[in-house]
Parts: sequence; structure tokens; C-alpha cells
Amino acid sequence: MTNFLVRLFIKNPSDVQTAAVRGRYGNMAGWVGIVCNLLLAVSKLLAGLLSGSIAIMGDAVNNISDASASVITMVGFKISEKPADKEHPFGHARFEY
Repeated sequence: MTNFLVRLFIKNPSDVQTAAVRGRYGNMAGWVGIVCNLLLAVSKLLAGLLSGSIAIMGDAVNNISDASASVITMVGFKISEKPADKEHPFGHARFEY
């Protein structure tokens, strides 16, 4: 599945030395995390409502917070694409981590 997504969304995927390609990898990973966690959250919320289980509904909230972590990952990759400047002569690539 990962190889399929890489082929679908990333041009020149083997050129990981460029910031643009690494940024595309980060965006793809972020979107996959957001979509998967939101689907899980909706399904768990529905299962919790149908069964009357607060624990399952609480787990749905946990998946929503995991989706927000994917948003933070995407922001970090976006910041890392900024070019070098006077205060950061080696660029902003460490934001990827």
C-alpha cells in the first residue's frame, strides 16, 4: 500500500535529497494519518453510540488527537522547506524531526 501511495502522489520518489520530495513524503504521511485516524474515530464513535460504551467513544477521541498529531507533522515538514536565511545558514531541515 505504501508503494502504491508513493507512486501515486510523489514525483521522482527516489530523489530524497531535495527538500521538495521530502516535503511531499511528509505531506503524504500526514494526510494518510489524518484520513485513517478520522475514519477510525467515526467508526469507533458509531460503535460506541450503538453499544452504549463510553470507553469506545473515548477511544474515538484519542483517534482525533492522533489526527491532530499528523497535522503537526505536516506543519513541521512545511517549515523545513523554508530556504536558508541569515539566522539559519543551514536551512530549516531539522524541523522534519
